[in-house]
Amino acid sequence: MKIVHVSDAAGAKNNEDLVTVYLHNAGIVDILIFDGASSVSEKNYFDTVAGDAAWFVSTFSAVLKEVVTHGLSQHDSIKLALARFQRDVEASLDLTHIPAYAYPIAAVTWARIIEGGAGAAVQIYALGDCKVFVSNAAGDVRDIDPYENAQEDILKAAIARLKAQGIEDKTQVFAALLPMLRERRAFQNMHDAPTILCMYPQGELKARQYAFDMDRQSQLLAMTDGFYRLVDTYGLYSMEGLVRRCGETELDTLLQQLRQFEQDNLASGAQSVKKSDDASAVRYAWRALNGESTDVS
Repeated sequence: MKIVHVSDAAGAKNNEDLVTVYLHNAGIVDILIFDGASSVSEKNYFDTVAGDAAWFVSTFSAVLKEVVTHGLSQHDSIKLALARFQRDVEASLDLTHIPAYAYPIAAVTWARIIEGGAGAAVQIYALGDCKVFVSNAAGDVRDIDPYENAQEDILKAAIARLKAQGIEDKTQVFAALLPMLRERRAFQNMHDAPTILCMYPQGELKARQYAFDMDRQSQLLAMTDGFYRLVDTYGLYSMEGLVRRCGETELDTLLQQLRQFEQDNLASGAQSVKKSDDASAVRYAWRALNGESTDVS
């Protein structure tokens, strides 16, 4: 088994993405990729140094790691971790005056891989818009979770309207969109069936879940939307082309290509609120024979 991953912050700010791997003795691997949503608040309420989004993904991931076992489902693990996370937060912070739009949220895709003799059984738990794919030795690519974030089209339309008015500076665009962004963030935090990881869900999290088998020659690839800009924002690859390329070369090479393109093309993020975004990807491949060592890097 080999697991490799990359993660890079956009610019000088803290990285709001996180890739984490839990290895169990029973031949079970948990791979999680988080994408914290950038704050739309006037200040950081939870961590003034790391920033609220980075704080949320790192703190929640640490709590989840403490509770997860191979005998507990992904859904129940998330619920248990949230309960402990809430207890810890309430013991250290006064939440009385924090507006709903300031509570951090994050996308997360969790792949649980149960290795067997001929292949592996995979369980996917997904909240938000991270991507996950499987490719085989023949180069066939499957989009395991073909989720479309409808909010992205709403944002693109709003940005296009601002551009038509002559407003293109990123700071001005963000200021103009801020009321809408805050309304959306409050809605996500207060929804009774949230489709995103949030601190205080008002009901059951509405995660997308999948189960499938993959053979020894297959690879699993997950990424945040910042890494997927290579496809849907910049058009440097097709979906299938990116997945195949990630299987052929180092993930860091693709990350460098992403950043170089953004540096060389000043208008690259014209349809996005942010010029560039945190970008992360993780690849799992199981080609080793039983008894060989695990490589996680």
